[in-house]
Amino acid sequence: MKILDRHILLRFLGNFAILFATLFVFAISIDIIIQWDKFLEASTRIVKAKDPASSGASFLDVAILILSFHGPRIFQFYQYMMPLVAMGAMGFTASAMHRQREFTALLAAGISLRRAVAPIIVGVALLCALQVVNQELIVPRLAQRLLQDHSDLVHGVAKAWGIPLATDSQGRLIHAARFDPATKSLSGIYVVERAPDGTVLRRIEAPSATWSEERGLWILKDGRAGAPTAPRGEPTGERSAVFTDSAIETLDSDLDPKSLLLRQHALYAQMLSLREIAQLAEGSAVDPAALRRYAVGRFSALAVAICMIGIAIPFFALREPANLLAQSVRCAAFGLPLLLLSMVLLSVPLSRVGPTVGVVLPVAVLLPIAAWRLSAMKT
Repeated sequence: MKILDRHILLRFLGNFAILFATLFVFAISIDIIIQWDKFLEASTRIVKAKDPASSGASFLDVAILILSFHGPRIFQFYQYMMPLVAMGAMGFTASAMHRQREFTALLAAGISLRRAVAPIIVGVALLCALQVVNQELIVPRLAQRLLQDHSDLVHGVAKAWGIPLATDSQGRLIHAARFDPATKSLSGIYVVERAPDGTVLRRIEAPSATWSEERGLWILKDGRAGAPTAPRGEPTGERSAVFTDSAIETLDSDLDPKSLLLRQHALYAQMLSLREIAQLAEGSAVDPAALRRYAVGRFSALAVAICMIGIAIPFFALREPANLLAQSVRCAAFGLPLLLLSMVLLSVPLSRVGPTVGVVLPVAVLLPIAAWRLSAMKT
């Protein structure tokens, strides 16, 4: 049985690799065709910056820029498309075995169909394990590059943006003219510390600040802090109050670069590892309930992928001759809505439902359906 299991497993993984590579190349080919002018212009600017006497970018220069831009996206593509591609690979593998009468030979040898398709389920489990490695070790390290768009081709990192007004867990209002995720620095900082009743306690200004990973705070450059004083006996916080300035070197706030990126880019949380999500959830600068959804949801997505394979396999693992095209249509009509609905439930929070209940709900629904489909197989 080891030889047979290895044969089926390798066929499934081979079909997965071929289908995944085909879809990825197709996806980036469309982007390259649409954005070719931007790739060419960015390549020309990069070449001229290195050699002003150069006439322009060659095809090799453009190809290198395209590879550096789209290369890291293969890991993000795997993160999102693995369940769907696994279903397609299962369909190709099982339909080929049915068409070549391999299932008939296995039944004649006394091997049940459930035992015959077990290597495919094991293959999906291996792909899910690879997904965990991808999400925890690879994608978080590439998050900065995955956030860039075509306007960032020259610099290679996501462009900077301003922070109009943000609130940290201590209730402070933080404004910055510019945040650069590449250098983890702020410029034009203005911070207002408030009492619970909204009264201004102190304001902090600095031309720039840099995030210190070792100390976990912002290092201010030429920072000044001022507390309001009430002249002529007026109460503190009145309009006539003045500020007495003093030097300040640091700003201890949980509104760190990861929190700022998370507020700016909705997909950034899905690129973080569980350890980084847990660190962000310790403070309230980012909604802890939303972070719990991201953490639990990635494991629910893996369980959904395995359940969907169990639901779809019986459409192709048949003991009698059947029209495979009709079976493929039935599988798509039955399985794709379930998969898409599960992905929606994993992505969109449900009102009046706990943050983790909504992402576990698809697994609770699909698991008994998968068990029923596998147990009802004619074998």
